[in-house]
Amino acid sequence: MTPNRNQLYALALAVALASGVFVALTVGLLAYNTWRGKVSTLVNSREVVRLHDELRQQPKNEELKQRIRQLDLELRQNTFYRLALSRNLSRALLWGAVVFLASAHAARTLNRRLPNPLAWGARQAEEERRGQRLARYAVAGVLALTAFGAVALSQRPVQLPVRQPATAAAAPETPVSMNEFARQWPSFRGPHGQGVASNATVALPLHVRWKTPVPLPGMSSPILWSNAVFLTGATETENRVFRFDAETGALVWSAAVNAPKPPKPEVTSDTGFAAPTAVTDGRRVYAIFADGLVAAFDFDGKQVWAKNVGPLDNAYGYASSLALFEDRLLIQIDRGTAAEDGLSRLLALDTRTGRELWQKKREVGGSWASPVVVTIDGEPQLLTCGPPLVVAYEPRSGAEIWRNKCLESDVAPSPVFAHGMLVVVAPNNAIIGLKPGADDVAWRVEEGVPDATSPVTDGERVYIVASEGLLSCLRLETGEKIWSHEFEESFYASPTLVGQTLVLVSRKGLLRLLATGDEFREPAHIELGEDVNASPAPVGHRLYVRGAQHLFCLESAK
Repeated sequence: MTPNRNQLYALALAVALASGVFVALTVGLLAYNTWRGKVSTLVNSREVVRLHDELRQQPKNEELKQRIRQLDLELRQNTFYRLALSRNLSRALLWGAVVFLASAHAARTLNRRLPNPLAWGARQAEEERRGQRLARYAVAGVLALTAFGAVALSQRPVQLPVRQPATAAAAPETPVSMNEFARQWPSFRGPHGQGVASNATVALPLHVRWKTPVPLPGMSSPILWSNAVFLTGATETENRVFRFDAETGALVWSAAVNAPKPPKPEVTSDTGFAAPTAVTDGRRVYAIFADGLVAAFDFDGKQVWAKNVGPLDNAYGYASSLALFEDRLLIQIDRGTAAEDGLSRLLALDTRTGRELWQKKREVGGSWASPVVVTIDGEPQLLTCGPPLVVAYEPRSGAEIWRNKCLESDVAPSPVFAHGMLVVVAPNNAIIGLKPGADDVAWRVEEGVPDATSPVTDGERVYIVASEGLLSCLRLETGEKIWSHEFEESFYASPTLVGQTLVLVSRKGLLRLLATGDEFREPAHIELGEDVNASPAPVGHRLYVRGAQHLFCLESAK
């Protein structure tokens, strides 16, 4: 059955409408692709310029060179992709325009009434033919302009931004002074993770100034900066950072980490969801949790950034605390049952943005030790412990400086360093003294070895308490035992040195004040009345201790 004129008109009109919509959508996609490509290129190329500025200041930084190469490759790939997409859209636009113009012309022709020469006359017929010619010229002109515009748009080169002078970049933050850092208690076991408070004192009598409830559970220890006391707490559904007033104990704010919640990790009661201690630089406080979320908050409780660095799962749950060096947030993530699993890594994030600055694979198995930054031979070294290695890194670049293969078991205690001697612990095996960079160990003690607590040194002696209660005093230089004392309680909190006083807190909440020296003396102790697993934070004449339910402030006579 042959279609009649009306049916052909309807078909042509439908094709014209459909192709017209297709042309409009294609033009929109082409414009969006061009705009999006320019924005992406602009952002990435500015980052390349910024990295080149950094490279001029650090010309031997191979990590920085690799980042520049990678970003340049991504920029080029994105540019070529956008150009290819523009060419394909332009071809589609050309064919769509052809179909639209052809079907529109067909619909107009089929809908036109036949002329009546008797009514129009010869002149009117000539005018009709002239109009038809003009219409054909118009269609050809529109078609040519569409093709030319599409081709020109698809071939237009992407313009990189003009490089601005270095002075136009945002000025970096001035690093906090080391003197100010040392006056605070900004991280796990103090300014350098050594458990030594050189600017604090503890004198008798010692009393509880205040205690205040902590809203969520956690094993993390308190940190302090000026009048701010920070703690973390978490459950399987939420992660929070708390700020308390150091004078009154009042809860100043409680801030939840605002980020997509990762899958719930497997943890034990020995770690929980908030075992790592936070760290602060006096501008922001940084916290990490067992599910892999790490976040930064300003001192008003506003979240600055958050990111997921997980998974962090290991045998008992994640417990390594954070460390700081200049503008770098240092995170030790040791996982797996052995080094061969290849799951362990060390990374540094920009404290201002959370952007990854470097990442290093670690040839170690799972551990729960925290990294520490100390000065050795006048240079900063980032010290880490994970079976079977003690490894030192350059904290700015992550370059390895030296390693020593001396740890035979799972590692939770963190290292301490004084007078050229590094003391590390291989739980249930040995307490080890070694010189930085040496291939062998200086000494080894196999009695009173802890599985969780870290040692502390006064520069002459090493004090270390085993989890089951044996306190040992060793000679730093040789490892010789000076004395030991057995307590009838267990310990998770590491010993802390406050002036000439050694502070121990048992898991039952018994706080002991011991005199340092070549003989055991215990001048005083105080019952807190609840379990304690976190290490104390001494500042000034006060001790801040986290219990199972409360944060305590103990004050001594001035």
